[in-house]
Amino acid sequence: MDSHVPLVIPEINAEDVRQNHGIIANPNCTTTIMLMALYPLHRVFGVRRAFATSFQAVSGSGARGIEELKREVANADQVETSSSPPGSTLTATVYPHPIAFNLLPHIDSFIESGYTKEEAKMQDEAQKIMHLPDLRISATCVRVPVYRAHSVAVSAEFERAISIEQARETLAKAPGLELVDEPQSNRYPTPLGVAGKDNCQVGRVRLDCAFQNGLSFWVSGDQLLKGAALNAVQIAELL
Repeated sequence: MDSHVPLVIPEINAEDVRQNHGIIANPNCTTTIMLMALYPLHRVFGVRRAFATSFQAVSGSGARGIEELKREVANADQVETSSSPPGSTLTATVYPHPIAFNLLPHIDSFIESGYTKEEAKMQDEAQKIMHLPDLRISATCVRVPVYRAHSVAVSAEFERAISIEQARETLAKAPGLELVDEPQSNRYPTPLGVAGKDNCQVGRVRLDCAFQNGLSFWVSGDQLLKGAALNAVQIAELL
């Protein structure tokens, strides 16, 4: 978060690369995936604040996270045939608890506010990338037993009135983003559906019932591609 180091998502703040002094940073992968859908909506409706819950794959912890999930799943097959309670014989080394068949609302270390560093990054990085120092994002980051691709559930409040039709039109036109929003036909983004793909996907678009000008949506993206390597390549292409 060094003020002299641009934090860049090319589809959002490509012009910031001009301000570099030899170093350009890639944002946190979860922040990137969230902003691929939130930013296009902000450009039209003006975001005020957002609540986000992430569902982050074990590959976000590297190869060791993948291996831990594989090992625990294999061991769990043996647990099912024993008299022990499910998960009681699983041992965790990468995470504080077993990740197989489990959810861990704990990514990175906890800070004084009660949030984790990962959750704090989502607000701090969004403020910097979008040039919105007053933007507030309350995040809960959850590790899930998925090998690849992160998802984020977002509820956002906007300055201007918003309709489903306008929101879908805006998201459908956004670069690097695909609108997959036919819930009646069971079509919505999933980690399996975006794994290995460059674009993020957004769906479950609906008016938020808790905000005056609110919208809720679900966005998924491959955190190893758009959340990391692909974004870096795009920055290099800009240069």
